[in-house]
Amino acid sequence: MKKAIILNLLILLVLQACKTNSDNNANVPLPIPEVTVINPKIGSIQEFMEFNGQVVYLNRTDITSPISGYIHSVKRKIGDYVNKNEVLFVIQSKESKALQGNEMSEIPSMGLVSVLSSASGYISILNTPEAGGFVVEGSPLATVVKNEDLLIQVNAPFEYMNLLRNNRNVQIILADHKTLTASFYKITPQVDAVSQTQQVYFTLSQKSALPENLNVVIKIAKDVKNKAQIMPKEAVLTNETQDEFWVMRILNDSMAVKVPVIKGIENGNEIEIVSPIFKLTDRIILSGAYGLPDSTKVAIK
Repeated sequence: MKKAIILNLLILLVLQACKTNSDNNANVPLPIPEVTVINPKIGSIQEFMEFNGQVVYLNRTDITSPISGYIHSVKRKIGDYVNKNEVLFVIQSKESKALQGNEMSEIPSMGLVSVLSSASGYISILNTPEAGGFVVEGSPLATVVKNEDLLIQVNAPFEYMNLLRNNRNVQIILADHKTLTASFYKITPQVDAVSQTQQVYFTLSQKSALPENLNVVIKIAKDVKNKAQIMPKEAVLTNETQDEFWVMRILNDSMAVKVPVIKGIENGNEIEIVSPIFKLTDRIILSGAYGLPDSTKVAIK
């Protein structure tokens, strides 16, 4: 009997302690989320389209071997600029090679043939980069391309031809993130039967020695809005299906209120807000609003 009474007292003490801890936890205030804010601005915004492109040279000059023989020396390397009639290779004839050690072979120029560049430009292909190899007459040694003939080729859907044709300020983004400018040159008169794309060519505003077949990105302005209401993309939130958009506006210094918005054009950093029209003094949450319920008290950093 005494054991039962003692057990009941212990249970009551445990339950009371749990109730006390629960009441204490209920009284602990939740931390107030900290946010950063920005103000809407009025300005110009551009929406861009991107296409994959490639560096091509329309005209090229192949340098071939005038005789069969051994490469005695290579004067240039790939990417070098060469002038017309500049010596690129020296080839030793088979007969001269066979007579090495003979008295007649002591003549320095005996059996050596210089191969000259037939055009000025950059060496885009070097088939024989080192001395010692054997080449036959007529075999290609190198390819020289003129920098003036460098173009950026884009295979684009037919529906974008007017956009590409009328654009005179095109950005060419290289793999190292360097940006060049280019302008429209021409469109080929045929469409690929399978992909329904056309080849469009752009010329660089400033000549640059780019390697042939280099992959680039062509960035073209699709639409421009002046005097638009603009916000950073980070400030605009959306649902999982991305069919609803909103921002969180601060009221009364600390209350974050959800405001549905309609988007306009956008680029990598900014979004045009078509409606509603905010005041330039309104404070919109930039960071800290993700997952924040409507009408939440916040603290501004």
